[in-house]
Amino acid sequence: MVLRQLLGACHRLHSLHTRRNLAPLTTLQLHNTSSSHSAASPRLLPSLPPARRPQPLFPLTARLHTPQPRPLTRRLSSVSASHDGAASAGTYLGDLYPASPPTHDHPAGPTGGDSSRARRATRGRMANSKYEYVKQYELDDTLLPGCWIVVRIDGKGFTKFSDLHGFEKPNDKRALDLMDECAKEVMNEFPDVRLAYGESDEYSFVLGRDTAMYGRRASKIVSLLVSCFTATYVARWSAHLPDTPLRATPMFDGRAVCYPLDHDLRDYLAWRQADTHINNQYNTCFWALVKGGKSPAEAQAVLRGTQAAFKNELLFRDFGINYAHLPDQFKKGSVVIRQKALLEVKRREDGSPVLRERSVPTVMHADIIRDDFWEAHPQLLAP
Repeated sequence: MVLRQLLGACHRLHSLHTRRNLAPLTTLQLHNTSSSHSAASPRLLPSLPPARRPQPLFPLTARLHTPQPRPLTRRLSSVSASHDGAASAGTYLGDLYPASPPTHDHPAGPTGGDSSRARRATRGRMANSKYEYVKQYELDDTLLPGCWIVVRIDGKGFTKFSDLHGFEKPNDKRALDLMDECAKEVMNEFPDVRLAYGESDEYSFVLGRDTAMYGRRASKIVSLLVSCFTATYVARWSAHLPDTPLRATPMFDGRAVCYPLDHDLRDYLAWRQADTHINNQYNTCFWALVKGGKSPAEAQAVLRGTQAAFKNELLFRDFGINYAHLPDQFKKGSVVIRQKALLEVKRREDGSPVLRERSVPTVMHADIIRDDFWEAHPQLLAP
């Protein structure tokens, strides 16, 4: 590239000399001028006064027969600034394309130069910028704004897990209370969770429309709620099942879903509670038949295609169980909301407690399908 530019410059100079009746430049003359970095040598254009000497378009600073590579920081003695003023005489290419990023001024160290800490920080920034492009592969998982966010946590392989630990069938109150304890801990840890609903081995957590929790990033929200729930399940296991050692690792998966309207959110929660009732009624009948002597396959055959009225009659007629009298925790699941309560915050010098009103997660077993629950707790759907 340099050789081509030099040849072009020589050709233009040769034409200029010819038009002015000057002796053409020889290769030897060009060769002799290569040792000088000045703009125009008097020996090249002896017949022109200094004021009329044309300036070369490119400095003849390289030998035509063996062009030498130049470092980027080599100074160009004369560069035309005709292209948008990009360069001028005395400009360094290194100024246009610095070999290293500029560094900020730092307080002088003991030796008068930049401190070693500043130099290490600069090297760290350079190293980070080299690899930062990998962040472009991350997907944006920001959840829709202005929507309710529901994170549903579900146990993985809990049929085998419950069999391994000898859970009582069809419902083990100890295990259900442990799930409720985990939900309360999640609500304590994350104030943006407005309410939670759980049944069997699953729990749903509702975050408000206006939540900005972790930038509404689904991966952050789901992973943190699931990890908090799972860690609490392990930590509180012995408190709820003291006679049953934990033999396997409990695992839960999670997903986040957006619901744009209050009506959509209520329908979701109604769906989960209706599922609780259907599953509990079936499981109550199934395990009653199995405990009464039937095999699992025979019990499934008896219940296949039956309606709720048949199941209620079966329980009452054959096993003396009135389904309506079963605990609401089994039939309706658990709802966790925040309610005001007096809590002891400290004790006085005489030992008497100091009580303060606090909003604490409270477990209840209520019907959330009908309007009564929502009318009694309007703050749950408030903007």
